[in-house]
Amino acid sequence: MRALAVCTGDWRKSMSKAIAIANNDVAFLAWSFEAPIPNCLGFSIHRKDLHTGQTTVLPAWVGFQGGTNKNWQPRTTDDWPVQKFNWRDFTTKPRGSYTYEVIPMTGTAGKLTAQLNNSLVTNQVDLTPVCGSILAFFNRGILSTQSVAHMLPLDASGAPSSPDLIKHISTKGDPLRLRLAGEMLDALELLLNRAKAEGGTCYAALYELADQELVARLQDSPFVHLILSNTGPDDATDKHARALLHASHLDITDRMLKSGHIGHNKFVVYLDKHGDPQAVLTGSTNWTSTAICAQSNNALICQDPNTAAAYFAYWQRIKADAAHQAPGYRSKNDQAIDLKAIDATLWFSPNTKQQTKPKAGAATPGDLDDVFQAIAGAKQAILFLLFQPGSPSVIDAITQAANANGDLFVRGAATDPNAVNQFDTSLFHQGASKPDVVKDASMVAATEIRDAFAYWQRELLKASPGAHAIIHDKIVVIDPFGESVVVTGSHNLGFTASYANDENLLIVKGNQPLAAAYATHAMDIYDHYRWRYWLQTQKARAWTGLDVTPAWQDKYFKPQAQKENLFWTRPAMAHV
Repeated sequence: MRALAVCTGDWRKSMSKAIAIANNDVAFLAWSFEAPIPNCLGFSIHRKDLHTGQTTVLPAWVGFQGGTNKNWQPRTTDDWPVQKFNWRDFTTKPRGSYTYEVIPMTGTAGKLTAQLNNSLVTNQVDLTPVCGSILAFFNRGILSTQSVAHMLPLDASGAPSSPDLIKHISTKGDPLRLRLAGEMLDALELLLNRAKAEGGTCYAALYELADQELVARLQDSPFVHLILSNTGPDDATDKHARALLHASHLDITDRMLKSGHIGHNKFVVYLDKHGDPQAVLTGSTNWTSTAICAQSNNALICQDPNTAAAYFAYWQRIKADAAHQAPGYRSKNDQAIDLKAIDATLWFSPNTKQQTKPKAGAATPGDLDDVFQAIAGAKQAILFLLFQPGSPSVIDAITQAANANGDLFVRGAATDPNAVNQFDTSLFHQGASKPDVVKDASMVAATEIRDAFAYWQRELLKASPGAHAIIHDKIVVIDPFGESVVVTGSHNLGFTASYANDENLLIVKGNQPLAAAYATHAMDIYDHYRWRYWLQTQKARAWTGLDVTPAWQDKYFKPQAQKENLFWTRPAMAHV
């Protein structure tokens, strides 16, 4: 990432800063001022495309209190300004390069004036998956959005229709499928495309495989060697794809593990035409339409021969294990693999002597001990996204780190509300003059708008009533602007995964572009669910639109809220 530039206007120059970070899909902006701006009703955000020179005013869909937007038509932030000190831009283009100008808007609703002399300009951000020798991809799998709600018909209960959503996301080329997938389909097929073009081979270990487009692609890929786990005693998710692939004579190994154990990997290793490992795809994304489109997920491709070789050796161990997770298989997994070329540590599981986690007194597995040590060493921030980590898990380590360091900035979100309840957090709203988040260590659960009000319609939280995953990432980002650490892979980051499952866990150090990409994703997901989670717990105090007075600023200048603003803008004088 480029140096973070600062533009200050006449307003309190010393503390006026703006920063932007991005991944392949979203840009995240944050800014700060030293004090509330007189008569300010928010900020307009102007994006400059550095390829074309064109400037675009970012859109806005929520206006001032008392209004509505039933047809969900966009205005601009010139008209409906941003009343907070960070923002996410979903309207970027892949491979775009941008800067953003944050402009205070003063006056009254409907009669706003841009204070250009007090505007801030961010550093340049590039919307790219490239993070050195690693490519990082993130989908757009949040369903509980007003955009999705307005694209689907309503069911008998008045909620957006789940069956209609499933039809859309299961159909190749469907606009909603492509919109929610983002570049994830490209990521999952990238190594298959490379093997086909270069005469190489792919060795895959997958947990869930049901997406029709991807299954068809595998049927037409004789260079693929696949280990496909079962998804339960009835193998409901994979049964159809398994039969099709056997019928097409693909080299497929059925890894049918006993109850309480799952083959949870989602990796593909690419070997060149000489049989040498060159690259590997991993991450949290299963090969199903719901994983691609209806859950938040990540994928990364490590273009490093040593990393690929380690995964290929693991693939061979899985194939030789014959679905027993035998002692020899476990002992070979119980070692940290040092990957110097990408400054990373790699672990595979199961890696314990015991087949299942004891109910009491379970020893900390080696892979999680490494993660816990990294968390304990955090100096500035911990950002995380979790599915269902179970207990014990990284939540215990993050809680301990937050309690030990009161200055630590912590933000996280999870599918599992029990994980949120476990986390020591205080998330509430105290009215117009006080912050909705007053403690830096904040974790929220995935939720949706359940009743229409003001500008909002009822939303859909998950793909079907029986669906479990909403946030499906398993990531931790530590000190993204310092000595950064990114934890990712298939591992749910709890003891159960290390004891019972086939998993992979990658700990990458010092790759700040990667840390910025994952931090952007974490804040994208956290910020989306933050207000919705609060809405379900403090519904009587619901925010119904933009404040018509400048008092909205007051809560952001309380000490705890200032800590958040300063964390993001502190790197604006440095390089990341």
